[in-house]
Amino acid sequence: MKFLILGAGALGGYYGGLLQKGGADVTFLVRPQRADRLRKEGITIKLEGADYNAPVKTTTADAISTEFDVIFLTCKAYDLEPAIKAVTPVVRDRTAILPILNGVNHIDILINYFGADRILAGVTQFLVNQDKDGTILPTLHGSGGQKTIFGEIQGGESKRCEGILKAMKKNMPDTSVSKDISKEMWAKLSGAGPSFAVASLLQARAGRVAKAETSTRVVANIFDESAAICSAEGYPVSEEMKHVLVNDLWGQKGSNYGPSILADIENGRKTEGEHVIGDLVRRAKKHKLETPLLEAALCKIQLYENSLV
Repeated sequence: MKFLILGAGALGGYYGGLLQKGGADVTFLVRPQRADRLRKEGITIKLEGADYNAPVKTTTADAISTEFDVIFLTCKAYDLEPAIKAVTPVVRDRTAILPILNGVNHIDILINYFGADRILAGVTQFLVNQDKDGTILPTLHGSGGQKTIFGEIQGGESKRCEGILKAMKKNMPDTSVSKDISKEMWAKLSGAGPSFAVASLLQARAGRVAKAETSTRVVANIFDESAAICSAEGYPVSEEMKHVLVNDLWGQKGSNYGPSILADIENGRKTEGEHVIGDLVRRAKKHKLETPLLEAALCKIQLYENSLV
């Protein structure tokens, strides 16, 4: 299998680097400046035991021509449109496109553009960061380990998923294939969606939030609004997820927890608020559900985004 990885940031570098480490044929599609740096320095991933550093193959949007079996999309949701344009020239009938993004609405966008037969989907249950010198830093421990789950968006099994899994398992043993990846995506959204909303509305780390007398009720109500949307879409949410969000993530005094959207806000970057929170609000309207706190969170993130212009 020939793999194309869109971007060589934290997540793209992680997947592409470890696929290459396992012997896979990997090419990174990057901007020219990034391509120059990768040619000079290669890619470095911080691992337990020994770091992985190696040269990598790169291409740019104006030079891409080779056909690929699998295209990983690991961009931020707001970069999905340019990502689609960048990979379109090398998408063929047999090409599988595997997006690993937050939220769920990117799947409909990709299906509308490329057709359902080409689309896989994936979710992660761990964090990957990149330091200033470009070293990729996956979390080594956590509630989800380093799990990646992917599968056919139409469900079931396939030979191409088996082939991808075989390549990934060599250095990413926590990877698995789901016969119902849509369920996995909504399960992640049921926790990440309200967590993004809490962070957008309150714009504080969990330890500070937990000190506020009304915080438990606010977080719980945001969760309930989100859970009602998930249920209306056919994906009921467990009470266990609510306990994790309200008590374990946002209820611990002294905790430094904050989802990725909070880090983006803290660092003055664009966010995926419209893609995640905005999508929940739009789905709520479709089902005629009242979601005042989610709408307030969306308004807050829109005000923030407008301030970046």
